[in-house]
Amino acid sequence: MKTLEERLRQTRMIDMHAHFSCLEEGWEKLRRTERMQLGEQELRVRGENRILTCFSGGRPGEWELLEEFSGREEVLLSFGIHPWYADRYEAEDYRETFEKCRILGEIGMDSVWCRVPLPVQEKQFKKQLRIAADLKKPVLLHTKGAERRIAELVKDFPGRICVHWYSGEEKELELFLEKDCYFTLGPDTSALCKREEAALSGEEQVRRRMLQEIPANRLFVETDGIGAVAWAMGKERMELEEIPGVLGQNLACTAKWKRLSEKEMEEQMKKNLLEFLKK
Repeated sequence: MKTLEERLRQTRMIDMHAHFSCLEEGWEKLRRTERMQLGEQELRVRGENRILTCFSGGRPGEWELLEEFSGREEVLLSFGIHPWYADRYEAEDYRETFEKCRILGEIGMDSVWCRVPLPVQEKQFKKQLRIAADLKKPVLLHTKGAERRIAELVKDFPGRICVHWYSGEEKELELFLEKDCYFTLGPDTSALCKREEAALSGEEQVRRRMLQEIPANRLFVETDGIGAVAWAMGKERMELEEIPGVLGQNLACTAKWKRLSEKEMEEQMKKNLLEFLKK
């Protein structure tokens, strides 16, 4: 396989965090051949648009499918026990899988969309941070509603950290900025940028301020998968063919706020990825 540097020379955009459409709700009911066909369809769309995608698996069954595509040049893989499943799996049982992935994540805690007790989530999160430190791998964080506690727990983490689609308060954002974290901007970034400041909720205002405060060398864009894009856009569903447009609009918006051309922003995000993954 080509080196990451060689692959990035052929890349136009990076989708720093996504879930395969074939792993959306109800994927367990599909036959393996059906899941593989759906995966191939998505990769075709992304590949034709020269998108390098970091696909994430949040539980072992998802990783098994992702690994089938590990040899594809347009794919990077991350794995971590997602906080939603922290009561079902023991992180230490999957060290071999952690050794195979490029990024450990998404991991973290969630007090908003999750019924798993927070102490259980924290236990698995801390174990995965230790594994990532042992393996010298970067981590991708899920922080929903638990931003302050997560900031405390990663304070002494020695590796690189990327905060996925941050939606917390500004005072907690400062804690991650002080840690020199990387950040992904969610699929609704472009839509937020077009709205008047007065029409934004408090959370949305913080996310717009992220564009101002986070330096360009710490930024990525992401889709979080087609289901998340539809949710962010207030739609029931979206087609795979719409992903490149959404990603491109968000990259263009980011470039505008950072006073860069789109090409300069594309190249900056490639540099960011190389730095983030550097041993």
